[in-house]
This record gives sequence, structure tokens and C-alpha cells, in this order.
Amino acid sequence: MRWVLTNIYSSFESEDFKSDLVKFEKELSEFLTWMDEELQSTERVEEKLEYVINKLNELSLLGGKLYSFASLTLSADANNETAAKYLDIIRSKFVDLSIARTKFRKFLKQVEIENLENTSSEVIKSHMFVIKEQKMLSKYMLSENEERIINMMRLTGGNAWNNLYEKTTSNLTCEMEMNGEKKKLPLMKVRNLAYDKSPDVRKKAYESELRACESVADVVAQCLNSIKGEFLTEVKLRGYSSPLEPMLFENRITEQTFSAMMDAVRESMPKLREYLKKKAKMLGYDKGLPWYDLFAPLGGYERKWSYEEARRFIVDNLSTFSKELGDFIDDAFEKSWIDAETRPGKRGGAFCASIKALKESRILMSFDGTLDNVLTLAHELGHAFHNYCLKDETPLNSTTPATLAETASIFNETLLLNMIKKDAKSSEEKLALLDKELSDAVQIIIDIYSRFLFEKTVFEKRISGPLSVKELKEIMITAQKQSYGDGLNEEILHPFMWLVKPHYYSPTFHFYNFPYTFGMLFALGVYAKRDEPGFFETYKKLLASTGKGTAEEVAASVGIDITRKEFWQSSLKVIEEAIEEFLKI
Repeated sequence: MRWVLTNIYSSFESEDFKSDLVKFEKELSEFLTWMDEELQSTERVEEKLEYVINKLNELSLLGGKLYSFASLTLSADANNETAAKYLDIIRSKFVDLSIARTKFRKFLKQVEIENLENTSSEVIKSHMFVIKEQKMLSKYMLSENEERIINMMRLTGGNAWNNLYEKTTSNLTCEMEMNGEKKKLPLMKVRNLAYDKSPDVRKKAYESELRACESVADVVAQCLNSIKGEFLTEVKLRGYSSPLEPMLFENRITEQTFSAMMDAVRESMPKLREYLKKKAKMLGYDKGLPWYDLFAPLGGYERKWSYEEARRFIVDNLSTFSKELGDFIDDAFEKSWIDAETRPGKRGGAFCASIKALKESRILMSFDGTLDNVLTLAHELGHAFHNYCLKDETPLNSTTPATLAETASIFNETLLLNMIKKDAKSSEEKLALLDKELSDAVQIIIDIYSRFLFEKTVFEKRISGPLSVKELKEIMITAQKQSYGDGLNEEILHPFMWLVKPHYYSPTFHFYNFPYTFGMLFALGVYAKRDEPGFFETYKKLLASTGKGTAEEVAASVGIDITRKEFWQSSLKVIEEAIEEFLKI
């Protein structure tokens, strides 16, 4: 249940690791010198562009391999000081790689893109989307020296605060009473108890989690204030209208698309709350659900999987849709790409990382054999399949926005859940599976909306100064009340959701919330086409193209117009129909 990283490098002391690190530093330094000398004019523009693109791809592969080894090692063991040391070193070199990308963008400022339309260079032709995107973003550039300063300061600014957050929460334990004795459990293990059958265990886990969060709240609030404050400064310096604007660019969606989706989401909320109110009544509550019973299991889906059983279950079921998909997933298990063990010091949550240089992925999660865990595993394996579809694309053509990054993962999860529902043997099992489906949908629509509101408000208030723990808790509670409405008991919410979700603490990627809603609703739109002739080949082509177009362009390739509210409403209707089924129980 632990992943294998030794085929990346055998150790930090290995000759391969050390020589690759030296090679990366040397070639990057030489490339920057070349750029300073050669990119002052647009003479021989195609020749220069081709060289820059090839070199950026080459350095991204090598640097990514080094970064993967250090970051994955640290994710599996937050106390590995050697990994932390090398990750800092590699990140400092990534500052220089960012500077190279900045020089590339600056060079494109001088280039007339129209003159490249008839180029004979296959490299330029195949990277035309990236070239046009970088040209557009060049208007938000600062001077080269200012860009360097920002990147260097971030190492001891946002990146350092992110490291502190990860170390603080990875080592956070919760004290709670279980079976008459007090135990200290990792935060993620306690959070997983929200799915426990026992109401007493769920409530105690919630209370234990809040106490643990309170114990580190001052430190984590400082992390959040520093990271968000740093980004606000950068937004102002670059001339963006708001912190959201660069994130729309980053996600490759227009404001029209974003507004269409959010309007549809807001309109759907009363219907989604009907599910929560019905669930509350089924559990004996009159004032809406208390937070600790949001994930209370309904019905009777008793099955527990061992890790090996989960492997066979996922492989066998997804193979009925596509043998290629099933074989790929089986291979991921066989090659030990997955770290599924629960242990102290291991990063919380679940993620899938691409190791582009090896055309491989690695998955981290904490597996405890529940249905939710099996679906999470299928979800992350969807990300790995997406990486597989991108394996022959260059790094520059593989940069997928978060909006499209969830397509394959949610497709996998939806496919597996629907197969499980078909095999339900009793009304109790059907209820459990329907509740699971709707519980997840509520998280990705209502809870994500609360997280968006929270972050939006934090940015607005952070302009005036740092926010206290008390203020952050109040902002979160207000956001939850606005989103969940009368679906939850407003006296029993979760004021520390900002502390337990790592998405808020990326120094370079903010509003890492709405892309999940986009991803689920877009994936439902793609899933609806699964029975069309030739779908699987079209699906693979779609996944292979996610780094070479806007979200609107990629969606259009499968006949979907995401700029229209009607598309989002049609995806939400699938969820609303499931709610109608639930309300009849």
C-alpha cells in the first residue's frame, strides 16, 4: 500500500539524482544567458522561437523529474528533512525556470503573431495555442528584474508559509475517546470518521477535530493571511482588476462562462437543499442537519473492501466500459504507483501527480476500505488516465487548467458509482448509494460555493489588513449559511473549514474551488455522450487536447457550449432528478 519512487531516483544520494540536479542547474543557467543575448531582437524569430520552445520542454521534463522525487517523498513523510532540503533547492531553481518563461513571454511582446500563421516549423505550429496565450498574458508582465524579485521573494514568502501549513496540519493529531479509551489519531483519520455509522462517533470526531484545529489556528491563520496578502500585492502590481481575473485566465475560461455556471448553480441551490432537509428528517432533526451528520450514511451498504479487493473491483468494473482503461488501472496497481496507507506525518487528502519524464503518475490517499475510499481511488486513477492520454504531448502542451483537470476523474467516479447502483441488491443498498451520490454532489456544488464565497470575502477584507482567527471563523460561518441555507442547522456548522482544506494555501493558485464544480458539471455533460459511436476514442482525444485550447474550445470539440447557462442547467438537472428520486423514499 506504499508507492515506489525508486524508478525516479534510488535516493537523494544517488549519482543519477546528483548529476541530474547539476545538469538542470547548468543547462538552465546557460539557457538564461543565451536568452539574454539572443532575445533582444526579433531577427530569425522562428529559429529562436523553436529553440526556446524545445529548451523549455526539455528543462521542464528534467526539472519536473527532480521536483517529483522531492515533493512526493515529502508528501509521504512530512518529517523527511532531506526531502525538504532538496525541495527547497529545486524550488529555487524553478525560480530561474520561471524567469526563463518570463523572458519567453517578454520576447513574444515584440513578435507579430500574424507573421507566424504560415510558418513551416512544426514545433511552432504545434505550440501555437501556448504562443498566443503567452502573448496575451504579456500585457500583465512586470519588468524582468521585478519578475525575478517576486519569484525569489516567494521562496521565503508564500512557499515558506505553504510549507509551514503542510507541516503543521500533517502532524496534527486529534484526541478523542473511542471504546472507552482516549486515543490520539491523525487529523485525516478523524475527518474520515464523519462517514462512520455511529452518531456518537461522528459527533465526537467533529468535536475532536474542532479542538485540534483551535490548537493550531493562530499559526494557520498567519499562513493564510500571508499567502493571500502576498497575492493581493502581486495582483495590484500587475494591473489585474481583482484576484479572480488572473484565475479565470489560469483556468482558461471567460467571465461569460464563469457567470453562466455560477448563475445556474445559485438557481439550483433551493432544490439541492431539499435533499439535506429530507436527510435531516430521516435522521430525526427538525432544524436541518448538524454539520457532523452531513456524511451520515443512510441505508445499508455494508461492504468493506481490502486494498486488493478494491483493485479488482475497480479494474473489473471499468474494464466493462473500456478494456484499455481497465488494463491501464491494473498496471498502475501492479507498478506500485499508489500510496494508500494511513500513517502519521503523511500529507492529508488525495492527489495524483504526473511524472512527465517517465510517462507515469503517482497517487496519494488514505485507504480505509469504505465505498467513499473506493470511489476516491477511482477518481484519482481517472487523473492518472488523463496523464496517460497526455503522455505524448510536450510539457508546454500538457498544462491542463483546473477546470478541465477533473474531467477524467469525475467520469471514472460516475461510471463506477452507476455500475455499483445497478448491482444494488436491496432497497437499503439503493438508498445508501443514492445518498452517497447526492452527498458528493452537494459537496461539489453547495460546499464549494461556500468556499468560493469565503475566499472572495477574505480577499476583500485582507486588503485592509490581516484577519484574526475570530474573523476567519465568522467569514466561514457566514459563507456556509449563505450556501447551505436551511439545509443545515446554522448553530452547528464548521468554522474551521479554511484550516483543513489545503487548497487555500497555494501561493500561486487561488480560488481552487469553483474548478471542481466546473469539472463535475462538465464531466456529466461528457458522460452523457458515452454511448455515442466512437466515444472512447473521442474521449481520449479530448483528454489529450486539454493543454492546447481554452476550456470553451476543448468543450466545443465534443459539441458542448459552456458559455450558455442552459448547458450547466442540463447537467444540474441530472442531480435534481436524483434528488426527486430521493424525496420519494
